[in-house]
Amino acid sequence: GIVSITITLFNKAIFSYYSFQFPLTLFVTQMILSLVFVNLLKVFSSETFGFPAFHLSKAVRLLPMAIGWWIYGISGVIALKYLNVPMFSAIRRFTTIIVMFGEWRLRDRIPPRKQQIAVVVMTFGAAVAGLTDITFNILGYLWVLVSFDNYFHIY
Repeated sequence: GIVSITITLFNKAIFSYYSFQFPLTLFVTQMILSLVFVNLLKVFSSETFGFPAFHLSKAVRLLPMAIGWWIYGISGVIALKYLNVPMFSAIRRFTTIIVMFGEWRLRDRIPPRKQQIAVVVMTFGAAVAGLTDITFNILGYLWVLVSFDNYFHIY
């Protein structure tokens, strides 16, 4: 949770304070740095941060999901460029409740009651925070909906 909030605030600061105009560059740079960091963790502490070696067959099988995640991430970063942080967070928090609904309808899985309550409270809190959006930007809403829609279709 802390990393997610930190990266969201960092990205918004880059767009707002520094007027950075290249969200794809920001996203790709963050992904490259993340891969380098994770691989360094594996090299220096493989017993704690170990993960399987790369296999092309597995990569090909996971490619549709990886492409979907990239679209989700890139459209989210672009949406953040146009929306304020509370509104961006409010809309993104609805993804969790949609996934819970999808698991129930498509896979007949029902999460534990405490988990359901936590997601509903989190989504309600995000919606209340987003109600104060006075900086309506249709482009931001469209990009976050691309992000949202893509996530649901890949799931």
